[in-house]
Amino acid sequence: MGTGCDVVRASPFAHFLGLPTPVYGLMMYGLLALLLIGGALLPEREGFFRLNAAVVSGGGFLISLYLSGVEGFVIHAWCAWCVASAITVTVFFALAALDAYRPASRPADAGAMVSPAWRGHAAVWVAAVALGAPSFYWLMRHGTPPPAQPGSLQAMAEQLIRPDSHSTGNPNAPVTIVEFGDFECPYCGDAEKSLEAVQAKYGDRIRFVFRHYPVWALHPYAEKAAEASECAADQGKFWEGAKKLYDQQADLSDPALLRYAQEMGLDMSKFKSCLASGEMAKRVRRDYDDGMAVGVRRTPTFFIGGKMAEGALDVSQFSQLIDQALAQRGVKPPETSAGQLAQGLGTSSAGEGSLIRPSLLANPGAQTASGFQTAVACSADEASKPEATLIHTPEAKALFASASTQPAQARPLFLDVRPAAEFAVEHIAGARNLPLDKMERQWNTLPKNRLLVLYESGRKPGDICAAGRAAGRILLAHSFSRDQVKVFQEGLAAWEKAGLPVEGHRQASLR
Repeated sequence: MGTGCDVVRASPFAHFLGLPTPVYGLMMYGLLALLLIGGALLPEREGFFRLNAAVVSGGGFLISLYLSGVEGFVIHAWCAWCVASAITVTVFFALAALDAYRPASRPADAGAMVSPAWRGHAAVWVAAVALGAPSFYWLMRHGTPPPAQPGSLQAMAEQLIRPDSHSTGNPNAPVTIVEFGDFECPYCGDAEKSLEAVQAKYGDRIRFVFRHYPVWALHPYAEKAAEASECAADQGKFWEGAKKLYDQQADLSDPALLRYAQEMGLDMSKFKSCLASGEMAKRVRRDYDDGMAVGVRRTPTFFIGGKMAEGALDVSQFSQLIDQALAQRGVKPPETSAGQLAQGLGTSSAGEGSLIRPSLLANPGAQTASGFQTAVACSADEASKPEATLIHTPEAKALFASASTQPAQARPLFLDVRPAAEFAVEHIAGARNLPLDKMERQWNTLPKNRLLVLYESGRKPGDICAAGRAAGRILLAHSFSRDQVKVFQEGLAAWEKAGLPVEGHRQASLR
């Protein structure tokens, strides 16, 4: 229909237990019709039928409320039919609830066993079926065809890359990398550094395509930042704008976007007009809808030679997937040693320090149906999970100081959730390391009788999908109490700035 209905139908919420979700709505309305007619046919049981009509419509109201929340906060699209049904069942529930407490009516003829009202109810029910069935059939024949199922071959062929998608590199490259990214997602920023190294390594063997996938539930500035990049693209500076936004993730407010545009030398009059008009919102929304159609649910998500990989990949993981795709096409990968890469290209902050580390493909727990995933990614699902308590530098300092007056088994444990290599360079004195990508498998090695203070570098302290907060959600999901898990929001950066004790290789070299 050219509305949000198509987006909703393409979402994973469009089916439940193998059936289209609206089927359950039809069942509910059918049951309500039978209860109304039953109450009229059996007046002596009218109270029973009224009560059950209130219960069934109440259940429909709660489910519609939940699904409306999903549309608004997860799918970010409104289906006119769903909204109309939600309003209808809300009104029906209100009337049914009042009717349940109304005194039972008595037939005019004391000897009559059946209320004449059943004829009116039955007439309405027959009319609804008589009009609804052909109307439903007509809509199926004349509306837009159902969107491709998420991740299907049809969706991959039609919606993974559009003719006007932003692309860089050799247009005839044997391997194409497609990223669905969010400019406010910290892990997309991490992956950007890896991609720069990968592009330098593979040269004209790869082409890179960027698609927008702003996660509204987590990142309030992401969509406007995506629109700003499109306004920069209007002036031939999309890639420069994208890099700028990733480099400045800490502030993507409207004033900051204008400042970055000026720093890039854009025509400010055109840029301001473009950004204020919202004309690029359709382009961003189309990318998002395409992402949902091909199965994207987290950022960053990459498609490398048709294989999906979710999360912030390091250079070695990118290389593994690219080499596999090149091999399938009979192309030899570049002969670049790990040492040369580490020296000339650097390593990704998403990795664990060593450029070549154990592959996620060797870890069955990290694989998905179409590729593999890491623990470091942003997903709207995270917004609905319980959060650990956030604490700040003064509270963290007080907890650290209290450790000296407590027995070892009762002291607060500072837990560094960064990669092992970063932890080795420098960390809070006495802290233990358990990287986020190992938390799901090793949470049971942590003591449940001590207060756990999770922290990271402090580069992205406020982001809901930052490593510290993500690790906290994992622990709460595994029966750790909220009183036991704290997240030191400002992290190591603020700890060092306050002059508090740290240790590690860097400190040893300074001494």
